[in-house]
Amino acid sequence: LVHMQPKDEDEFVDMLWTMAQYDAGPIAIRYPRGVGPGVKPKETPRLLEIGKAEVVVEGADVALLGLGDMSPVAEAARRILEQEDGLSVALINPRWIKPLDTSLIEDYARRVKVICTLEDHVLHNGFGCGVMEHLGSCRIATPVVRIGWPDQFIEHGTIPILREKHGLTVEETVARVRAALRDAK
Repeated sequence: LVHMQPKDEDEFVDMLWTMAQYDAGPIAIRYPRGVGPGVKPKETPRLLEIGKAEVVVEGADVALLGLGDMSPVAEAARRILEQEDGLSVALINPRWIKPLDTSLIEDYARRVKVICTLEDHVLHNGFGCGVMEHLGSCRIATPVVRIGWPDQFIEHGTIPILREKHGLTVEETVARVRAALRDAK
């Protein structure tokens, strides 16, 4: 199964186009709850390379992998870590839950002090687990901070309230990355 999650409406259209051209097996898009950020799709969709992440901003100290609708959270955390902590922070749009862009993940894990995955999904067996499992199989010991939902019943509520309650926020991301950096010293 090829599994992907778009960061915005434009990338969603590109993923639909990619799905329409793909005939090597099952392929799926993970839909977020709620509405997108309002990005207008381009006139002609483009074919995405299966399993290839997008490096939005290069960085040398921390890599933030903001999957799908967690991309804005990762971007805001990047700005804070750069401005307040003086860090060089990579921002990566992973796009693909399966297959992972393992070469990009390995490359950053060998260069940075901490990797942080952000996903609008349960942490147990999610995107971040896939990253950790791959790094473990490569014997790369870079700490991985995972931001996502706990593996429990999540009550009904608005997205901002639930994200605040369960730690899927910019503030929690920054705090957990800072803690991991302190522990890595």
